[in-house]
Amino acid sequence: MFVLLALLVAPFVASAANAAPTGPCRIIDPTTCSTNNALAHASGFTQALGHFVSGSKASYFKSDRSLSEQAMQGLGGPAEPVVALPDKHYLFAGCLSRECGGIASAVIVNEYGQIEALAFSSFHCDDACDDLRHVDIYFRKDTQDAGLLAALKTWGTSEKLHHSLFHPEADDGIDGRMDVHVIP
Repeated sequence: MFVLLALLVAPFVASAANAAPTGPCRIIDPTTCSTNNALAHASGFTQALGHFVSGSKASYFKSDRSLSEQAMQGLGGPAEPVVALPDKHYLFAGCLSRECGGIASAVIVNEYGQIEALAFSSFHCDDACDDLRHVDIYFRKDTQDAGLLAALKTWGTSEKLHHSLFHPEADDGIDGRMDVHVIP
């Protein structure tokens, strides 16, 4: 009986031993991160994000908040799958956890997990929020890349974000409300 059981179980044990390793998302290897949530909770990601934005503040989701805080709010929402880009770049994007409504953030990392770009879809909320949606894209000085910029513009004007809006007319003329910022 034991021999029969061993013969039945052996193929499953062997296949499990040869399976790809699974484990936590590691920022130094973005291929281990399947969603925005996984990346947002990866050890070292918050620090890397803070380093990338160098203390910069803006009023996208809330008035005068750090870019890293607002990016984490967007990336911490419902799980969205990573998008593989050319040249071993990865785009992680997400909406706020309570609702999307066009309020979201995205980050692009390279194959080593270094942040190369950050973007926000928002209504520029200071004392009050605008009625029209904006897309703001950030690069570090001397690192702006046309391919990454195109990927973030595509994300910012995607049907998915457009369909999440409570008022679709908030996207009228969105191409004129896309700004690229350079962090020194």
